[in-house]
Amino acid sequence: MSARCADCLNEAIERCEVTGVPLCAAHLWYAEDGRRISERVARQLMAQGKAVYAPDTYLSKLGRAATLPRLPAPDPPQVTQQRNSSDVIALFAGVSGIISIATCFGIGLAICIPPLPLLPLLLGAIGLAGARHATRPEQARLFSWLGIIGGAGFIVIAMLGGIAGLAFGITTLFAPLVAPTPTPIPGP
Repeated sequence: MSARCADCLNEAIERCEVTGVPLCAAHLWYAEDGRRISERVARQLMAQGKAVYAPDTYLSKLGRAATLPRLPAPDPPQVTQQRNSSDVIALFAGVSGIISIATCFGIGLAICIPPLPLLPLLLGAIGLAGARHATRPEQARLFSWLGIIGGAGFIVIAMLGGIAGLAFGITTLFAPLVAPTPTPIPGP
């Protein structure tokens, strides 16, 4: 039958012929007419003055040979862990760090927004500080370090490019920063 008894964890061997609930040998009562019934139905029949037989009547005759089969305990429900704020901050740090590196290679500095390199550094530091409270601390640390390395890598590569430009005499990148070009004054 492989169902669990309605009253305990034992395997059910019969069903109550009145209510249909599964019952094991320790909770299976018998009516005078031979029907197999539950304890609740047995109490109702006793209240009506009819004879019923308790499970012990038959279990005691079988002796120790009658061991009740037990089904394994049900598995506890699986709890899915959801991400908390530390996980999300670390994820944003990793993604923004990868975007920072992508702007250095292939895509170029043309689309770089000035605070972009600082964002993964900041998020990476916050994510690394809160990684112990994350749902997955190892993953949060990895993403935080990706953000820190991405932000620092962008800054280092930009600084090396500026130093190389100064070393080779290329000042066109720095001309607007140092001395803006004068606008011509229209003549009379």
